[in-house]
Amino acid sequence: MTSKLDTLPLPSSPAAEGPVLDARIRLRLGRQLQALFDPVLDEELDPRLAALLQQLDQDRQAPEGA
Repeated sequence: MTSKLDTLPLPSSPAAEGPVLDARIRLRLGRQLQALFDPVLDEELDPRLAALLQQLDQDRQAPEGA
């Protein structure tokens, strides 16, 4: 799947991109984000939201003519 970002032209110089994060900083940032969001992934989903998501999945799987 391609997004709009995939079709954007690349900047002509690194200075045009803004700051560049080296591998060590990206790894640290990734670990901090994971630590922040891991507890959220373990939370129970509200039953009403779960029912809506199930209905959405069913609607997507149904034939278009039905």
